[in-house]
Amino acid sequence: MSSGWSLCYLLLLLGGNLAVIVKIHQESIDGTVGQSVLLPVSYRFSAASRFPVSVIWRFANSQDPFIACALQNCSLGAGGEPSNCSTTCFTHAAYRGRTELFLENGSLLLRDLQLNDSGVYRVGFRHLQQTWPVTLTVHEQRSSTEHPGGAAGTEKQGHIHYYVTGICSSVFLLLLFLLFCYIRRRGAAQQQKRRIIKQQVSSVEESHMESAAVRDTATIYARIGDNFEQPQLRTTPEVVYTSITSSPDPPGLEAGPYHLLI
Repeated sequence: MSSGWSLCYLLLLLGGNLAVIVKIHQESIDGTVGQSVLLPVSYRFSAASRFPVSVIWRFANSQDPFIACALQNCSLGAGGEPSNCSTTCFTHAAYRGRTELFLENGSLLLRDLQLNDSGVYRVGFRHLQQTWPVTLTVHEQRSSTEHPGGAAGTEKQGHIHYYVTGICSSVFLLLLFLLFCYIRRRGAAQQQKRRIIKQQVSSVEESHMESAAVRDTATIYARIGDNFEQPQLRTTPEVVYTSITSSPDPPGLEAGPYHLLI
C-alpha cells in the first residue's frame, strides 16, 4: 500500500472560483469477500467557494457515477474543511444499501464485498475532467473465523500463535529440567542412604564376627586349660563301686560287686 498527496488547484465554473486540495491516503487497498472496506480520501477548499458542489465516485472506466452527493450551504473550517452541509445524494441501484459516502472528507465505504468489486475507483467533482484513482483488490474469504482487516489481521493472529507456542514450549522445557533435577537429586539421596545402610550393616557384621572370634578363642583357651590342668589331689578317699564279671571266671575269683578305694 502507498499513500501520497494529490494537489490540484481547480477552477470550477459554478459562479465563482473554487480551489480544491485532494489527498488520496491509500492508492491500493485489499478487501475480503463478504466484508467491508473503506476507500479513504480527504479534501479541503483553499479559497472561498460558492455552492452547490458535487462529490462523485465512478467505477472502472464508466463515465456514470454510481454515487454522487451535492453539498449546499456548507461552512468552511479554518483549514478549509466543509461542515454543516445540506446534501442531496444519488446511488445507483446496483450499489444501493452497500455504499456510504462521508461528505466531510469524501471517503467511500463499500459493504458486502464481492469478487467483481475489484477494480479502480475514481473520486472527483462534477464538471471536472480530472479524477483521483484508488485500486481495490477483493480476495476470497479464507475461513469463517476471519475478521475484517484482511492480511494484517491474519498476520497478527499468526504472531500471537507463535508467541503462545513459544511460551508453552519454554514452560514445558523448564518443567522437564526441574523434573530431571528432582529425579537426579532423589537418586543421589537414595544412593547415599543405601551406602550408609551398607556401612552400618558391615559394621554390625564385623562387630558380631569379632565377638564370635573372642568367644571361640576363650573357649579354645578354656578347653586347652582343661586338658593340661594338673589333677587336683583329693584330701579324702573316694569309694567307687563297680561290678566285675568275667567269662570264664578266673579261678579263685567269685562274681559279685567289688569296691575300690581311691
